[in-house]
Amino acid sequence: MAARNSSLTNPSLTSPSLASPSLTESPVTDSSVLTPSVIRLPREVARRHAVRPAIVGPETVTYGQLVARVDVVASRLLDLEVVAGDRIAIWMAKQPRYAEVILAALQAGCAYVPLDGGQPADRVRTILADAEPAVLVTDRGRLDQLAEGPLPSSLKAVVTTGDGPGQETVAGVPVLTWADFTRVAAGRVALAPPVGPSDLAAILYTSGSTGTPKGVRISHRNLANFVCWAREELDVGPDDVFANHASFNFDLSTFDLFTALTTGAAVWIVADTQARDVSALADGIREHGVTVWYSVPSVLNLLTASGALTREGAGSLRHVLFAGEVFPVAQLRSLAGLLPPGAALYNLYGPTETNVCAYHRVRPQDLRRTVPVPIGRPISGARLTVVGDDGRPAVRPGAIGELVVAGDCVTPGYWRRPDDPAAAFHCRGEHPTGDLVSFEEDGLLVYHGRKDRMVKLNGYRVELGEIEAAVLQHPALADAAVLLAGEGAQARLALYYTLREGAPRPSLLQLKEHCARRLPAYMVPHAATRLDRLPRNANGKTDYRRLGQEAARTTAEPAGAAR
Repeated sequence: MAARNSSLTNPSLTSPSLASPSLTESPVTDSSVLTPSVIRLPREVARRHAVRPAIVGPETVTYGQLVARVDVVASRLLDLEVVAGDRIAIWMAKQPRYAEVILAALQAGCAYVPLDGGQPADRVRTILADAEPAVLVTDRGRLDQLAEGPLPSSLKAVVTTGDGPGQETVAGVPVLTWADFTRVAAGRVALAPPVGPSDLAAILYTSGSTGTPKGVRISHRNLANFVCWAREELDVGPDDVFANHASFNFDLSTFDLFTALTTGAAVWIVADTQARDVSALADGIREHGVTVWYSVPSVLNLLTASGALTREGAGSLRHVLFAGEVFPVAQLRSLAGLLPPGAALYNLYGPTETNVCAYHRVRPQDLRRTVPVPIGRPISGARLTVVGDDGRPAVRPGAIGELVVAGDCVTPGYWRRPDDPAAAFHCRGEHPTGDLVSFEEDGLLVYHGRKDRMVKLNGYRVELGEIEAAVLQHPALADAAVLLAGEGAQARLALYYTLREGAPRPSLLQLKEHCARRLPAYMVPHAATRLDRLPRNANGKTDYRRLGQEAARTTAEPAGAAR
């Protein structure tokens, strides 16, 4: 389905309001009869496609099996006396069971708090203390890591997946094995409590500038708005197979999981071990007949540059979507050359606080550009305004300003952060993105970079200040600054630091190990340089611009070097 034009009669980009899909009913295509609803596994779709695969991979799960499993888990959550709005935290490797717990949490009226399986225990403990979940679902190995410290008093139970002996309590919290937790009568249906579009569906934790992760609240309305747009724009259905490449704590995953399962399509949940294995990814596309792929550009570039993805192997793809970082045009051309005729390429844009709010279907002329393709126009239910330094809309083509997003795509704000500078905007249903954009002559938006120090690395949103805060917990370091060096797939995190007087100089490996205990792997610096002092500006703060200029003048050392 071709991309539709949006109105440009106002200083902001606006798409016509489109009501959210009824995700507990069968899919419909007439947008005029769509009614607001909430995100839950649609039973009519499941009944209609009971014997068709909902999840494919090493284990195939049919829609009938998925509904039965979700009902069992949701029923048991309700047995623990969870109430609407409670949080269900999930910390495990990517697998079908992870998706089942997400769907069960929503079925029970709760919000899910997804944690990447590779996150260090210290960071997970911080998130759990903030989210205060009612239940934590994890595995025995990860629970053992958490047992070294306190667990939130909010926890009613911890559920461990996999086989193995049970354990009565950990840190005073009851522990149930998966077998014990799911041992209920077959056919039991969870009586879902009433939940409205404004209620919480998820909390996605992102990098925080103070060194502490912050949770972005995602409402049912936010998710339903996005899923409704995706279903209509892409015209997907039961014959499609989605590849779920993104981690479940990454907002890209909401497209894979919820768009597929509300239309009767199948989802291939890509395991953590396969996420950067180009051979496994290419084999999976071919084996499962993937028709819809959504990931960060760096992964798509790995697939094409490595030669793992061939024209024959890409023959099933009809929609390839990318988001999270800029896709260099030369790399995009290489990808386009492998896709079958008629396959559509989409550039999607949006911070976690809005999920996807803008999109652009790549045109043939876009592949001849020397600059990245546009981020395009708003999705349904979104309003995009470019605000200049004077606080007024910047409507002249080429005039650069900050992108401000409004509409049903904007999330309610951050979890328990009423004093956050953006809170007042979120109360009005707006989010200033901090991204600099401008209009092209044809009315499309193009991206120019960040106002602050938030960066994108391999599709992940990274606050450089959080890395600095973790680095400075090292006893030998007096000061630290982190910069992003390079662009696209070659981008690397560069650490610059000074030593405390008399302290021994740590090696690069020691610094990486220190960071890995506190940060996700994608936030661990790639290189480290010792300086006598960091450059300062007139206010006594680190002068990052000067540091970057000085670093650029320095002769580059081999990757991973420490000076």
